[in-house]
Formats: sequence, structure tokens, C-alpha cells
Amino acid sequence: MSSQPTATVPFTIMTVRAGSRAFDDSPDMYRIRIKPEHAGDGPTTKYLVAPHTSKTLTGPDARIRRHNLIGFDTVPAGDWVVAHLAVTADSKLEIASLSEPTPASLEAIDLRSASPVWHPVTIPNAACQLPGSYESTTITTPSGATISVPKPPALQCMDYPDAAVFPAPPGLTAAADTTATVPSSVVCITQWMPGHDVSVGADSRAYERIAARDPGLAPRFLGHVAENGPESRVVGYLVEHLAGVREAGPADLEACRAALGRLHALGLAKGPLRRHSFLVREDGGVLIQGPFVGEGPAWGGEDAVADRMAAAMESLEAVLATSPSEYEDQEARLLRLVDPERTRALDAFEEAHGLIVPFVYWQESREGGGRITLTLEQHGVLAKEYEENGFRWTKDLQEEAERRFGPSAEGVDE
Repeated sequence: MSSQPTATVPFTIMTVRAGSRAFDDSPDMYRIRIKPEHAGDGPTTKYLVAPHTSKTLTGPDARIRRHNLIGFDTVPAGDWVVAHLAVTADSKLEIASLSEPTPASLEAIDLRSASPVWHPVTIPNAACQLPGSYESTTITTPSGATISVPKPPALQCMDYPDAAVFPAPPGLTAAADTTATVPSSVVCITQWMPGHDVSVGADSRAYERIAARDPGLAPRFLGHVAENGPESRVVGYLVEHLAGVREAGPADLEACRAALGRLHALGLAKGPLRRHSFLVREDGGVLIQGPFVGEGPAWGGEDAVADRMAAAMESLEAVLATSPSEYEDQEARLLRLVDPERTRALDAFEEAHGLIVPFVYWQESREGGGRITLTLEQHGVLAKEYEENGFRWTKDLQEEAERRFGPSAEGVDE
């Protein structure tokens, strides 16, 4: 910007996203929030963009220092959205420059607005944020300890990393549908990270088509969510929160098959198919919720969508028979996530090799056996191959890792 403001305001860090190891110029991003009373009419969500610290910091404690580098607790006031940081002589980060508050400044760091924006209602993201911290719950570990953990997602928030149920925000109206009422609560789904505008856009297009041609097939689309107000970057959307629905089971096979057929008739495919993909009303009616798979090269083209449709129909009966479902298994999953042995294994992998290969998280899935079985030596083998492939975990690497270290493998084949 041509001139930098002298006044400063406090901020809180919402998320830290480390740069991709595959690209030297991939920056670290600190997504920060300014309280509305400090922001005035300006944006409340901003970004601090730092050099890729895994490239600039070395040593055994580099992975810890990466998350504790901000050497200031206020930022300049004003309408800027992106600030660029520089590494100081003592390995701290300081603000070097502020970018003009334009879409181009965000697009330069791969933060694009999701399109299309087809609904007449756009709500600022700040209207869908509860004061204070996220909800938590307590669980009892096998050793008898009681610990606080994030509350498991609601049924309509499954499959989305950042989704929650909120009271309907001010300004929400029934918009074009004058016969509809505004629900008392909504599901807010946002995805702000680089590249995620594609998936938000795919869902938006799917809901647009459903609203126009088969509006009873999915929860009502209520509007777009913009990061800093109606004219800012679109990062998500709102759908109605349906009270009293449950996920589908074996008894709902035919109703789910019919709903899936209606979706396919619109030229749309479902993302990962799970029991919670279907919302069953008390009267037995079935709705389908996202994520959806769109059209175009980002999703592999028409043939890939057709293949996904066929696979969904073929696997539907087995999916509905899954027990416990992913939704039912959430508390057990939380217990697995806080298992001290798991924590020690992940810490050991990262300390020894500087990263955790994606195969580790696959091992924790049902397909992978539900637990981490890799030894430190085996993880080192995969970490080396991962690095040699430019830190890209490809289908070939996954299949080879499954052959050597999957549930049916008998030993390490190096």
C-alpha cells in the first residue's frame, strides 16, 4: 500500500497453515481475526503471510518454533487484508509490507472466491461465529482420566473440516422463495484454505441445480458466506438445519436408492458415500447432503463422474450396513485420537523425519486397519520415498505402501 497506518489493533490467530513441502515458494499463512469493535468498517479476517519456515528454519526444534514465531501482538489498523512478513535476525517474524485490499492480493496467495454466487443472500462469516471458544465435551480414557476434547460434529456437519450449527444470523431471509420460512438454526460450511474454493464452488453449483429442478432432494441452500462482507471473498455457504433427522440404515435402502437416482438424474454425483450422506426424516423421507462432485476437469470430467455414480449405486447396500457408522463411532474415534501411544508415535515420526507421511492417517481409517502399526524404521522408508517424489503422495505410493505395510502385509519389503 502507498502509505501504512500508524494506529495498531490487537488480533487473535485463528489458524496456522504451514506451507507445502512440495513447493519452496509455498508460504506459511496465519489467519487472524480482528474484533469488530477494533476493525470498525474494515475487514475482521486478515492474513499474515510468512516465508516457508520449514525452508528457513533448521534444527531439532524447528517444527516447534514454526508455530511460535510471531513477535508482535498488534497489527496496523486499516482495510488491508494481506500482510507479508519477513524473518528477523533472531528468527522471529515481523510485518514487512501490506497489500492493497483487492481480490488480486488474495489470489496471489491462491485464496480465491468460490463461484458461482447465484443466491441473492450473502452473509458475512463473522455472523456465523459463536463468541468464545468452540464447544467441547469430556470423555473418559481407558485409564480412567477425564479429558476435554472438541465436541463431535453434528450430523449435518460430517465430512466438512469447518462446519457448525448456529442460530440463524441477522439478515437471513427466505429470499426468492416467499413461501418458505427462515429456520431457527442453520449449518454454516466454510473452507478458506488455498484451492478449497473448488469444492465450495462444486457444492454451490450442485445446490443451485437441486434448487431449480428438485428442491426437496437436499436441505435448502440459504445463502453464501463471505469472508469480510457482501463484496469480499466467498468462502462457504449456509443450508437449513433439519431437526429430528437421522442417518440412514439398512431399512432405508430403497428410499436411499431412489434419492441417489434422483441426484444422478440431475447429472450430479455424491462425494464419499456414507450412512450420514442420507438424512432420514421422521416420516421416512430421505434427503441427500453434500459434499457433491461437480463437473469439469477439476473432478476428472464426465467419465469420472459417471464412474462415481455407478460405484455409489453398487456400494450403497454395503454402505448402509456399516456398523457402527462413522457418525456413531465418533466418541471411540476421539478416544483413539488422544491415545498416548498414538501421540508418542506421531511425535517420534515427526521428530525423526520432520514430517508425518499421509499413509499413517490411512492406517487409522477402517480401510487401513484402524490403528498405526508402522515402526519408526518403516516410516523412515516411506518418508524418504515421499521426499524423493517431491512430497507428493500419489496413488502409486499409496498402493505400494499398502502392499508392504498394510493390514495384510506380512513384513517389510525394502
